[in-house]
Amino acid sequence: MTNEENSLESTTNNTRQISSKELMLLSILSALTYLLIAFLIFQYIHDENVFTAFEHGYSPSFQLLIGILSGILAAGIIGFTIKRPPVADVLNDFYIVEAISKMNLTNFDRVQLSAFAGTGEELLFRGAIQPLLGNWVTSAIFIGIHGYFKFKSIGHIIFGVMMFSLSMMLGYLFEHAGLIAAMSAHAIYDVIMLQLVQKGKE
Repeated sequence: MTNEENSLESTTNNTRQISSKELMLLSILSALTYLLIAFLIFQYIHDENVFTAFEHGYSPSFQLLIGILSGILAAGIIGFTIKRPPVADVLNDFYIVEAISKMNLTNFDRVQLSAFAGTGEELLFRGAIQPLLGNWVTSAIFIGIHGYFKFKSIGHIIFGVMMFSLSMMLGYLFEHAGLIAAMSAHAIYDVIMLQLVQKGKE
């Protein structure tokens, strides 16, 4: 191995990984940002309290059960698909997937990231925005913000359609089961997919 190769390998190995504490802080800040935006939407557009988003649907325990089962089912279907061509061939073209695949996440990291994302994002998008714009438009915004809309190849399109369908499912859970169902489905899905993406890099 040449000195240049040794230097490159050393630089690669010494690339600083974000710590669990830093990840936790980022998760909390993100969730607080979503909460603040949701609060402002409820206060000035809905003219209601943010907690009214939780008032409809089944009992919290039943919502939790529905959410867990829905999250597992969605992760199973999408997890199966992303491991096979043509989606597997283009997966790293999506920034979020590429970034996650390069991170060394512990089980705690995966759980806290998923819990904060599921809670914060669903409160904002499903609880605050969806009643104003509907499920289709909210899902389009949600997927667009995450950078999942790419039309370079059939693999990109399939992945985008899957992510849009996932968002639509979360919207239907919110409408017909309740916000806790959507939050728990999102969180469970994220936990499983973070694990799958991390395993995929090994």
